Amino acid sequence: MKKVLYVHHSGYMGGAPRSLTYLISHLDKQKFQGNVLTIRNGPAVKLLESGGLPVEVAKGMFPFHGSTVSGMSPKLFVRNLIGALPTYFQAKKYIRKYKPDIIHLNSTCLFQVARAAKKVSPDTKVVCHVREPLLNSFAGNILKRMNHKYVDGYISIDQFDSETVDSAGRELEIVYNFVDFKSYNPDVSGAGVRRELGLADDDIVFLYIGRIVSGNGVLDMVKAFNKISKDHPKFKLIVGGFYFNKNNAYEDKVMEACKGNDQIYPLAFRDDVPQMIAASNVMMCPFVEPHFSRSIIEAAAMKKPAIGTNIGGPNELILQGKTGYLFEAGDYSAMAQYMIKIGTDPALYEKLGQNALSFAEENFDARKNAKRTFDFYNRFFVREPV
Repeated sequence: MKKVLYVHHSGYMGGAPRSLTYLISHLDKQKFQGNVLTIRNGPAVKLLESGGLPVEVAKGMFPFHGSTVSGMSPKLFVRNLIGALPTYFQAKKYIRKYKPDIIHLNSTCLFQVARAAKKVSPDTKVVCHVREPLLNSFAGNILKRMNHKYVDGYISIDQFDSETVDSAGRELEIVYNFVDFKSYNPDVSGAGVRRELGLADDDIVFLYIGRIVSGNGVLDMVKAFNKISKDHPKFKLIVGGFYFNKNNAYEDKVMEACKGNDQIYPLAFRDDVPQMIAASNVMMCPFVEPHFSRSIIEAAAMKKPAIGTNIGGPNELILQGKTGYLFEAGDYSAMAQYMIKIGTDPALYEKLGQNALSFAEENFDARKNAKRTFDFYNRFFVREPV
C-alpha cells in the first residue's frame, strides 16, 4: 500500500479545497493510505475532513505566492521571502512524520514542500496540482523554476494554466476540476432560496458566486446589469461572495453600485451552493484575470448555461452558442446583451442548459476525473494495477 500525503495551502473556502475534498473522497483505501496536511486553519479544514482522510493543520508553514489569483505587491513578496525557510524546515519535519511515497501538492505555491521532500527522501514522488495561472513576473518565474526543479509531474485543471507553468519535460495531465453529481445535479431544488430572497417563479436569476475582487470583474458586471435591469424587471442578479469586510475597498465599490437597485441581491459566502445554483437560471463569470471557474462547471452539472469572459479558463468551460456565451474582455455591453438573449428566450435557455449538462457529464464528473488522477499516480509513480 502506497502512502499519499496531500498538502493544501489555505484555510479559506473555495474551489481548491472543494476539488481536493472530492478527490480524496474517491481515494481507493485498499491501495492508498492518505493523509491531508493543510498549512492554514479555517473553514476549509472542516470541508477537507468530510473527505474521509485524517487532516492535520501544520504550524509555521506559508505559501509562496506568484499566481494571477494571489496577485503580487512588494508587501506580499516580502512575506514570501520571510516564510520560505520556515516552511522548508517545517515541511521536512512533517515528511519525516508521514513518510509518504507520493506527495500531492494542491498548488504551485507549495514548492518548498517538494524541495523538503527531495532532501528528506529523494525517492518520494511529488505531483503538483496546477490550479491557477502563474504570473508573468519575477515571482511567477520563481514558482515556475522551483517547481521544475523539485516536482516530478503535474496535473493541471485546464490547458491555459498548464501553459503558464510549462512542464519542462515533466509528465503532465490535463484533468479538469470536477463536480460531485450527487450534490450538483438538475434534481436539486432551489425553491427554498427563492422563497428566502422573495424571488418569483418566473424571475430570471443571474448568479455570480466567487470572490469579490477586481480580477473577477464583479463591479463592471453590476454596472452593466444596472443599465438593463429597468427594462427587464423580471431579471434578478445575485452577487454571492461578500465578506462584508470594511477594509476591502473593492467590496465597498461593488456594494455602492448595488445600492438603489432592488433587482440585485448582494450575499455573503454561503454553504448551500447547490441550492443557490438551483435557484438561478444563468451563471455569470465576468473575469478580468484568466483562471478556472468552478461555478461554471457546477452550474453546467445542474443544467444551467453560463456567460463568461473569453479568456483562459472560462473559454475552455463554455462552448460558444452551445452551453452559453463568451464576451470579449472589457465588453460588458456584449455581456448584458447575452443576458437579455438568454433571459428572454425560454427555448434557447433550455437548449443551452441541456448542452451544458451533457458537456459536464463528459468532462467534469468527479468519479471519472478522480480516476484519471489516480491513474496518473499509477502510470508514473506507483506502476501497479489501479
